[in-house]
Amino acid sequence: MYTTVTQPDSGKIRVLEGPVTEEPAPAWADAPCYAAGTALPAYRFVPGLNPHPQRDKKGHMFGQREMEFVPITGDNWRESTRYLYGIDLYHNGYFWEAHEAWEGLWKAADDDSLEANFLQALILNAAAQLKAHTRRANGVRTHSQAARWRLARIRSRGYDGPQMPFMGIDVGDLVDQLKRHYGPVCASKDMDVVRLKGPAPRLILKLE
Repeated sequence: MYTTVTQPDSGKIRVLEGPVTEEPAPAWADAPCYAAGTALPAYRFVPGLNPHPQRDKKGHMFGQREMEFVPITGDNWRESTRYLYGIDLYHNGYFWEAHEAWEGLWKAADDDSLEANFLQALILNAAAQLKAHTRRANGVRTHSQAARWRLARIRSRGYDGPQMPFMGIDVGDLVDQLKRHYGPVCASKDMDVVRLKGPAPRLILKLE
């Protein structure tokens, strides 16, 4: 069940509670498409709601070969179809699938590099969105706070503001979006009710 509660000083709070009976809605319905020529999966995976994409014979990724890629860097991200496709998946509400798209890039990155920390932050945010959809408030808190910590490490290296994006994204703006969106759930102690403020964080690329 989705409800909206208006509070005087905090704007609109979206409350997610009750059983999960549907797939997630897009995080950004009018988002630009960054990975041209790629198709979205047949459904958005939600544990317990539809077939596991890889393990179930009915899954939308069953038997598929892993998308080929080269390790991503702060310089070649524009050519990384896997990175861009992950952003498209995320914006369209395919949170589990976005996680999968980015995970291979994260594993291929140098340990504790800026790229690894950034990809891990994106993965954690996608996981927080799926936890929110399945009403796992503690998981939302844990993942969203970990994502902010990862981004803070990148921000501390000077990647802050629209003139200094990292892998196309304004890190400072993304941190602010995370704080605002997850603020209500992080401030509560609820376990099976998730309160979120405003739209999900958007991954807006500066392509120039």
